[in-house]
Amino acid sequence: MAVVLSSTPLFILKTMDTTMTSSKKTSRRLSSGLALACLSSFGAAQETASGRGAISALPAVTVTGTLPDRLEAVPGSSAVVGARQLEAERPYSVREALQAVPGLHVVGEDAFGLNLNIGIRGLDPRRTSRTLLLEDGMPIHLAPYSDPTAHYHTPLERIERVEVIKGSGQIVHGPQTVGGVINFVTRPVRRSFGGEVDLSVGDRNFSRAAGAVGSGGDWGGWLAEAALRRGNGSRDGSFHRIRDASLKTEFDLGDKQSLRLKFGYYEEDSKFGEAGLDQARYDADPYQNAFRNDVFELERTAFQAVHSFDFSDTTRLATQVYYQKTDRASYRQLDAIVEADADGVEAEKEREGLRFDEVGTDGAGLVAGCPEDIDYTVPNGFEQFASLCGNQMRPRSYEFYGIEPRLEMQHGAFGLRSELVAGVRLHHEKVNRKRYNGATPTAREHSPGTGLRDEFDIETDAVAAYVQNTFYAGNWSFTPGVRYESYRQKNRITQDEFAPVTPGIETSQRNNELLPGFGLTYFGLADTTLFAGIHRGIAPPRPDANLPPGDADLQKVDPELSTNIELGMRHRPRQGVQLEATLFQIDFKNQILPGYAVGLGQTFANAGRTLNRGVEFGSRIDFGRLQGRPHNPYLTLSYTSLFTARFDSDLLTPDFAPGEDETTVFANARGKRLPYAPRHLLSAGLGYEHGSTWDARIGLTHVSEQYTDALNTQAPAADGQSGVIPSYTTLNASFNYRLKPQGVTLYLSATNLTDKRYLVSRVNGAFAGVPRQLYAGARFSF
Repeated sequence: MAVVLSSTPLFILKTMDTTMTSSKKTSRRLSSGLALACLSSFGAAQETASGRGAISALPAVTVTGTLPDRLEAVPGSSAVVGARQLEAERPYSVREALQAVPGLHVVGEDAFGLNLNIGIRGLDPRRTSRTLLLEDGMPIHLAPYSDPTAHYHTPLERIERVEVIKGSGQIVHGPQTVGGVINFVTRPVRRSFGGEVDLSVGDRNFSRAAGAVGSGGDWGGWLAEAALRRGNGSRDGSFHRIRDASLKTEFDLGDKQSLRLKFGYYEEDSKFGEAGLDQARYDADPYQNAFRNDVFELERTAFQAVHSFDFSDTTRLATQVYYQKTDRASYRQLDAIVEADADGVEAEKEREGLRFDEVGTDGAGLVAGCPEDIDYTVPNGFEQFASLCGNQMRPRSYEFYGIEPRLEMQHGAFGLRSELVAGVRLHHEKVNRKRYNGATPTAREHSPGTGLRDEFDIETDAVAAYVQNTFYAGNWSFTPGVRYESYRQKNRITQDEFAPVTPGIETSQRNNELLPGFGLTYFGLADTTLFAGIHRGIAPPRPDANLPPGDADLQKVDPELSTNIELGMRHRPRQGVQLEATLFQIDFKNQILPGYAVGLGQTFANAGRTLNRGVEFGSRIDFGRLQGRPHNPYLTLSYTSLFTARFDSDLLTPDFAPGEDETTVFANARGKRLPYAPRHLLSAGLGYEHGSTWDARIGLTHVSEQYTDALNTQAPAADGQSGVIPSYTTLNASFNYRLKPQGVTLYLSATNLTDKRYLVSRVNGAFAGVPRQLYAGARFSF
C-alpha cells in the first residue's frame, strides 16, 4: 500500500522506492502531505512492499482505505482517496470518487462529472470556485486568481490518489484557501519496462480505452499515458467525448539532484449545455433535451517541471515551473430574446428587447416568431421557439504560468526538533473573454448574422510568499505559519454593445493580504491524535464581474475573507479500526454581493457575512484484520452534519411573485440558510475482500434537502431556477476479479443502481442527476 501522507505540517518521512533496481535502492526523504508531495508527487510517493514508512522519532504511518492508520503530529482534518479505494469502488467519474470524503458536497450536472462542482463544509459548490484544485501540486483551475472555475480535472485513468486538506496547513498553498485543497496525484514513472491496457464498455453508448507504458533504469524513468472516453450524457441526445494524453519523465542527476518533467494534453467535445429545464418540462421528463444544438468544447495543454536539490540529509530546495493554456467555448441555444443572466433586476432590464439584428454584422435578424420572452407558466415549449431564436457563444482563452521555489529543512532551533517549509511563487495569467450572439441555433463566430456582443482582456500578476514551521515538544507539535498574497488585476474592455463605454477603458486594483495559520496536535494518548487549527482564508475577487470597466459607481471590491477553525480527533483503538471526528466553523466575511443588495449603485460590493458550523465523522472497520484473517469484510462510513449555514448580515434580495421576472419588492435574507448547503451528507459502504483474488462492494450516498436561493423559497419557480431540492439517496456497486498469473483484472461497476430520478441543481434551470450507468471492463498488465 502506498505511504500516503494526509497531513498538513512538514515532517520528514522515509520510504524505500522498490521500483528501482537493487543496486540503486536508496532511502528518500519526502515531505508530508502536500508540502513536497505537491511539488514532486509525480514520482515521490511510490508504492512499497511493506506499505509502511517511518517518521523520525515518531511511530509509523500507513494508509488503509480512506483514512490513515496512524497520523501523529497532523494538525488538521484531511482525507486520502487511495489507489486501493479507487479500484474497489470503480467510480464512474471523479464525482463518485470524492462524494465519500467527509465535508464534501459534490453536485453533478453531467454524466461524466466534467463540470466539477465541489462545496466544502457548506460553501457554494458552483464550479468548485471556493476550493483550490491541484494536479501534482500545480494549479488547474482555468485561471486561479481571475476565474477559479473547474472545467477540467485530472481524468480517473491517470489518478494514483486524491489528497484533501481542510486544516490550517493549506495556507502554504493558494490563492484559494477558504474551503480546502484537493490535489490529484498522478501515477509515478516506471523504473523498469511495463504498462497496462484498460478497456471497458457499458450501456448508454459508453466506451473507454486507456493505456500506459513506461520504462527506466539507473538514470530515471518515464511513463506515457493516453485515454479515450465517450458516452451519452444525462439528457436525451447529449454526448461526451474526452481525449487525454500525458508524458512524464524523471532524471536522477547524481545523488543530490533530480528533475521531473510532465507534459499533458486534454480535449473535451460535448454535445451538452449549461441550461437547465423549466419546471413543467422537468416534471414531464427530467432527461428531455430542449437544446439539442448546445455544444461545449475545451482544449488544454500543460507543462510542469520540478527540480530538486538536496543540500544535505535535512535540507532540500524544490523548484517548480508550470504552464497551462486552456481554450473553452460554449454554444447555447436561445428560446427568447431576453437574456436573463441573473445579474439583478436592473441588469436584466438593460438587456431586455435587444435583438440580434441590432448587433449583427450584416443586418440579418431572427426568423419571425421569436418571442420577447417565454411564459413558463404555460407549455409553449422550448421546442417551438428554439429554432427561431439563435444562440449565444462564449469563446474564452485562459493562459497562466509561474515559478515556485520551496525550501524544506529539518532543524533544531530553540532546542526543539523542527521542520520548516518556506517558499515564494511568482504567477501571471491572461484571460480573453468574448460573447457573441448568433442568428441561428448552430451559428458560430464567423457565421452570417453573428455579432460580437462584448470582449474583455484580463491580466493578473501575483506574488505569494509563505513560511510554516512545525515544532515538536514531547507529545505535542505546534505549527505556526503565515502566507502573504499580493496581486494586481486589470480588466480592459475592447467592445461592449450593452454599455456606452469607449473601447480601451481599463480598471485595475491591487490587493495585499496577510494570512496567518496555527495548528496544534497532541499525540500522547494511546492510538489517538487530537488536533486543532485556525487560519485565515481568502478568495480573490473576479475581475470580469467585480472590476467592470465603465461602471461609474465602481468602488474597490476587496477579496472575500474567512476565519476557519477546527477541533478534531483521530483514533485507532485496534488494528483494522479507524475513526476520525472534526468540529468546524467557517466565519465568512467580506463576501461579494450584488450592489443593489446592500443599497449601492455599483455592480458588486463587499458586505456579506455568513457562518458555517458543523461536524464530520469518518470511519473504516476491517473485520478480517480484527480477526487476523486474510478474507476481509469491511464497513466504511462518512457523515457530515452542517447544523449552521446562514447569512449573518443584511442582504436585500429580489422577491419575485410567481411567474414574474421583474419586481420592486426586496426581502432581507439575514438569518436564512445558505443555498446548496445540505444539512446532512452520508456515505456508507459494505464490502468483502476475498484475499487478493476478488472483492465486491455496495455503497450508499444520501444528500438531504437543499435550498437554492437566499430567501429559501419552497415552491418551484416556473422557470425551474429556484425552489427546494428534495433529499435523495443513490446506490452504487462494484466487483473485481483478478487473474494474477495472467496479469488480468476483470471488473463490473454500477452507478445509481436503482435508476433513481432525482434533482441535483437549479442553476440556470432544473438538472436531473445521472441515470443508471452500468459498465464492465478488463485491465491487462504487462
